[in-house]
Amino acid sequence: MAFFFVFISRLSAQEVLWANKVLEKSSETVDEKFSPKHRAVQVLGSPSVLPLAVSSACSWRPAGTSFGEDYIKVGFEKAIRVRQIIVGETVGPGAVGRIFGYTKDNREILLFENKGNNTRRKAGIWNEIIPETDQEIVAVKLLIVHSLNKGPKEYDCIGISASSEPFIARVNVAGGLPPDLEKINLGAAVNSRYSEVAPLVSPDGRYLYFTRLDHPKNYTLPNKNAEGEPSLDVWVSTLSKTGDWEAARNMSTSIHNSSKNAAATIAMDGKSIFALNVEVAPGKYDAGLTKVSLKNNKWVNKRPLKIADFEALSYYNQNDRKPKKETEFSMSSDEQFLVMGLVRKETYGDKDLYVSFRTGENAYSKPVNLGPVINTAGNEGSPFLAADNKTLYFNSNGHPGYGDMDIFMTTRLDDTWTNWSEPVNLGPHINSPQFDGYISIPASGEYAYFSSAKNSMGLDDLFKIRLFPGIKPEAVMMLDFKFVDKATKKELRPEISLQRSGNRMDFISDEETGFFKTVLQAGFTYELTARLEGYPPFRKSIDLRRATEYTELQEVYELETLATAAAAPLQNTETVISPPTRKESSPAAAVRETPVKKAGTEAGKEPESVADLVLEAGRKLVLKEVYFDQSKAEIREESYAELDRIRKIMVENPSMEILLEGHTDNQGDAALNFKLAEERITNVKNYLTADGKISPDRVAVKSWGQYRPLQKNTTEEARRKNRRVEFTITKM
Repeated sequence: MAFFFVFISRLSAQEVLWANKVLEKSSETVDEKFSPKHRAVQVLGSPSVLPLAVSSACSWRPAGTSFGEDYIKVGFEKAIRVRQIIVGETVGPGAVGRIFGYTKDNREILLFENKGNNTRRKAGIWNEIIPETDQEIVAVKLLIVHSLNKGPKEYDCIGISASSEPFIARVNVAGGLPPDLEKINLGAAVNSRYSEVAPLVSPDGRYLYFTRLDHPKNYTLPNKNAEGEPSLDVWVSTLSKTGDWEAARNMSTSIHNSSKNAAATIAMDGKSIFALNVEVAPGKYDAGLTKVSLKNNKWVNKRPLKIADFEALSYYNQNDRKPKKETEFSMSSDEQFLVMGLVRKETYGDKDLYVSFRTGENAYSKPVNLGPVINTAGNEGSPFLAADNKTLYFNSNGHPGYGDMDIFMTTRLDDTWTNWSEPVNLGPHINSPQFDGYISIPASGEYAYFSSAKNSMGLDDLFKIRLFPGIKPEAVMMLDFKFVDKATKKELRPEISLQRSGNRMDFISDEETGFFKTVLQAGFTYELTARLEGYPPFRKSIDLRRATEYTELQEVYELETLATAAAAPLQNTETVISPPTRKESSPAAAVRETPVKKAGTEAGKEPESVADLVLEAGRKLVLKEVYFDQSKAEIREESYAELDRIRKIMVENPSMEILLEGHTDNQGDAALNFKLAEERITNVKNYLTADGKISPDRVAVKSWGQYRPLQKNTTEEARRKNRRVEFTITKM
């Protein structure tokens, strides 16, 4: 099993080299599965446990306790002159007797010796500041003398630094945490004196499912079952037209004929859920998922999911002090990806996170481990995959946090599903010293729902908290659409295809409303086609490349019969939608549409493209089709078409001269914004003049940074408009 670590930390001017390989060790604690828990490799990399000083599977635990000595020798990525030695002591501090350093030629140098004056008894980061070494150090050895502090010892990390500034272990909290962030109790309509846990909010935010423990109306009476566990049942609340949650209700039937009825994850339509466990024989259940639909206040149409090579092993749960089999799941909004938390033979520690890919109807592939950026020797679970299919929330005790299990967020960086951004902690407003987990977020990304015992009405209650930009998923569109006959308004069911980059996308059908539903991720263009005998082919393009905020779009497509269409030929069968950055519901859209008028041909309308611009000195427009990634100056490929049009016009008009002006919003440092705007317009100029046909003297540039906004920077929509490149003809 491979391990990968971040070896260098920077705190202002301070650089810390963390151990990246174990060279020698005297002993390590090994469990019966030979898992990585407590092994010597756990001392590698930056802190995994601290600043929380607790016993953890993510720390190295030598076998000795009270007598004799242990040692570990670790290497670093490069050799430096050492001014500071950093040791993370999580259990049994003060037992290091000596520390040796080693040069590239393996010469041993004594760096520290405990001469009896070391009275450290508080676990945490130990910063040993020493005179700068004459030689560059590439490895160190810790000699542990157990008699200096009898009992178990655990070590989280070993680092060296050329700085005398003491390293401080900190929780990696998501950036931009608002100081006034408040968690809001969902109130008596949802919460009770019993425990409400594991909320699941539907993608459209209209339905809230959760698990309630030991309530008298649960399927079984609140007395404990044969295993001594509480009764669980699924309850649901519906969002009213006033925006309040209605009184939660229990179904008139049970999902499983047992006391263990829990919703694990939710389907896109909001009216189906995936319940924990599958029935393997009458009255007997095992780990897995069962899809079940809600109809007339009853659970109907149970369908077990088939996951290739599925296994869920038991592990020793520290809180319950006994072996336990736990499984947790999150289904993607398009039901293409199933993320799960469970124990398999190849796990890094206790529960790990895995993903399975849809292979057919209710069928998924062999689980793939999400890798060591997320998974640790500790416990990872309660996954929630946001509607963008990139942003993953989970809880863990293997990353620095505030308590027993904290909630983290990470972003998928490619399609391997093993390459993730460094997880960030959601902060102390959400995480507590106790267990935190089971977060759920609708497609809007506006609020997160979770359970907590702190400030509850009874035991565990359900809360919501407004998501700030640092922990929000990427923008998506909730698209609802259906087809009707234009003349009769009768609902039609054509053969439908929705594709992105040639790959087929899934959608579901809502039997009650007749609408098809899907979630579309931003940054792509989608092609929706439909065919039905007696009607001309339908095609629509949905452009989300510039979408920056959540959008809802509901469309009714009116199809004309072939006979009608022949009498009145179609003028345009393709529509490009660049959705606004707000919720909206469009009017019914017919396939036959009025041709788009070129911007600039009507008085008072700003041209959309340089192709529509009247060529005369003084004419100006915003280059809306020139794109940059956020905080970057490189031109995106989809900008080339517009820039090529500018270049063609300038080649055809050799006396034409232009001015490019760069603008940003007011987010961040003003000087950096000025520089970013300057780099962007310089890159545009370089693109226009690269082939030598246009002299650089014909293209002037000017950066304004944040100082000439079109609108006040009070909303994201206003800031988006302020981030722009302007084009002006100065001479013809």
